Amino acid sequence: MASAMRLEGKIALVTGAGSGIGRATAQLFAVNGAAVVVADINAEGGRETVRRIGDTGDRALFLQADVSRAADVEALVIRSIEEFGRIDILVNNAASWKGDTTITGVSEPVWDAVIDGSLKSVFLMSKAVIGEMLRSGGGSIVNISSVNGIYGVGLTAYSAAKGGVQALTRVVAAEYGTRGIRCNVILPGTIGTDSSLAVWHSKPDALDQIIAAYPMGHIGRPEDVACCALFLASDESAFVTGSSYLVDGGLTAGRNFGF
Repeated sequence: MASAMRLEGKIALVTGAGSGIGRATAQLFAVNGAAVVVADINAEGGRETVRRIGDTGDRALFLQADVSRAADVEALVIRSIEEFGRIDILVNNAASWKGDTTITGVSEPVWDAVIDGSLKSVFLMSKAVIGEMLRSGGGSIVNISSVNGIYGVGLTAYSAAKGGVQALTRVVAAEYGTRGIRCNVILPGTIGTDSSLAVWHSKPDALDQIIAAYPMGHIGRPEDVACCALFLASDESAFVTGSSYLVDGGLTAGRNFGF
C-alpha cells in the first residue's frame, strides 16, 4: 500500500513554481512530505507559493532565477544544495510562449526567447541537477511538455520547443537509467491557469471553441498535471522512465462524430 506521505524525506526543485502548474505541483509535493525549492523569475508569485506551502507546515524555499540563463541555474542549484544537501526530484515546468504565432509570423527574437525559456531551460536545469543526483545516488526528473509537441494546434516556437523536451527526456532516460536517474515527461492539454484563462477570456467564444474539442467536455486544472507529476516523482513509478504521459482530457484521442 502506498504511503500517505508519498515523498516523505525527499527534496524537490520545481521551476516556474510561482503560478499555475508549477505552484500546484510544489504545493502537492509539500503536502506529500517533500521539502520544496520554489524557483521562478517572478518573485511575488514565488513567495506566494512558499506562503501557501507554509500554511500546511511543510518546508519550502523561494529562489528567484531565470532558468534560461546558465549563471542563474548554477546559482539556483548551488543554493538548493546548501539549504537541503541534495536534490531528489526536479520538475522542469518553466516555459515561455508570449509573442509566438505562425511560422511566417513569428519573429526571430520571439523564436529565440521561446526556445530559450521552454527548451534550453530544461537542458540547463537537467545538466546541472543530474550531477548532483549522481552524487547522492539517483533521482527523478519530470519534464512538462505539451500536447503541442505532438499535435498541430499552433504556436510555432512553443510547439517546436515542447517536441524537443520530449526528445530530451528520452535521451536522459536512456543515458542515466543504469545510474539511478529516471526521466519522464507530461503532455498537458489546455489547463486553466490564471495566465491561460486571461488569454482565452480576451477572445470572444475562444474558450467555448477549445472546450468543444475535448471529449471530456472541459479543460484541465493545474492539479490534474500535479497529480501525474507526483506519481512520476514518487517510488510508485520506480520502473517507469523515458515515458510520455498525456494529461489532455482525451484531446489527442480523437472526436466522436456520432456515426
